[in-house]
Amino acid sequence: MADNVRIMSVRAVPDGDERDKDVANAIIYAVDNGASIINMSFGKAYAWDKEAVDKAVKYAQKKDVLLVHAAGNDAKETDDLGNFPNDIYNKRGGLFKSKRAKNWIEVGALSWKGGEDAVASFSNYGKENVDLFAPG
Repeated sequence: MADNVRIMSVRAVPDGDERDKDVANAIIYAVDNGASIINMSFGKAYAWDKEAVDKAVKYAQKKDVLLVHAAGNDAKETDDLGNFPNDIYNKRGGLFKSKRAKNWIEVGALSWKGGEDAVASFSNYGKENVDLFAPG
């Protein structure tokens, strides 16, 4: 189908509990080895070392690498509750606004239903923190 595409598999999550340093190292490794898009289908409610992940996200942005992250499967509204990693940097931008990564897309899951039931029952959602929804 796409004979010009190469896939690099990088395991960042050992047995379901991703550590921020492992996520950061996986992003840096993928960028250094030629990735142009990184798909990240993992998440958690708390970040122990967000600065390490933020540094890796900035590194990927500097190298023009797109990060695509799953919104999560907790049926939670993530505008109020955190889902990590995410595109919001810990350090604030000008006038106390949160600064966001420009190379990040947060993707929620769609169900087979339409209208108000279009979002899958398990998918996280949020007007500010989820960019788009795709079949999930």
